[in-house]
Amino acid sequence: MWRWLVLMVLLGTPLAAEPSCPVCSKYDYEVSLLERVLSNELALKNTLDKISETHAKVEDTLKAIQGENVKLNHAMTALEIKKKEMDERLNNSINSGITNVSETISEMKTNVQVLVAKTEKELEAMKEQIVVPLVIFHARLNVDGKHTFTGNQAVVFKTVLVNEGRGYDPATGHFTASVAGVYMFTVQYCTYTASYAYLEITHERKPLQRSYHYDKDSAACVSMQAFAQVAMGEKVWVRSLSSGDLYHHGDNMWSSFAGFLVHL
Repeated sequence: MWRWLVLMVLLGTPLAAEPSCPVCSKYDYEVSLLERVLSNELALKNTLDKISETHAKVEDTLKAIQGENVKLNHAMTALEIKKKEMDERLNNSINSGITNVSETISEMKTNVQVLVAKTEKELEAMKEQIVVPLVIFHARLNVDGKHTFTGNQAVVFKTVLVNEGRGYDPATGHFTASVAGVYMFTVQYCTYTASYAYLEITHERKPLQRSYHYDKDSAACVSMQAFAQVAMGEKVWVRSLSSGDLYHHGDNMWSSFAGFLVHL
């Protein structure tokens, strides 16, 4: 490339003309021409020096860029390695966490199953230990013949046949629960000929069951029953809802009131 520059300088340099002055010697012409050649060579040398300096700077810059590229490639490689390590650690952590959660859930499930089985056994043992106390009563009218009642009057069955738990009072006709639980109550009543009766099993003045019967031709017996959840101290009795007659005969027609504890 520098050869082309030299050629351009030489071509651009004006050629020395022969002196037109007759008094000028050939020596002066040659001196002038030599000075021009030396000047051109000096300018060419300076140009070549600048070109060489610029070329050296360009090479240094290229080397620096290559060095930076190497550093950048190393940095990118290190980042890729770091990313792979972080991804691997993250995957290991997630897998480990999932495994731990699964193991914890499995352990909790096993513990719950063991606890449920233990609780069921304890409940069964408690059920076996619970004994339903014997609470039962049975009472009937005490006099043969017709018994007349008015509305809202308690029917008092004075002849006590059974009174386990001593809950029935033959003086009032009321049963008082000594044990809270589910009870069954039943009433059999007989009506006098051509008379009617309208009775109710009452729990704390609230009806549990009602029954009405009338027979114009003969005395007849009917029954009713009811279940109730009765708290300790609550009362249950039979009452007449309107005026009517009951019949009792000791041989075959009993008017009676009974009840017993079914379940705690």
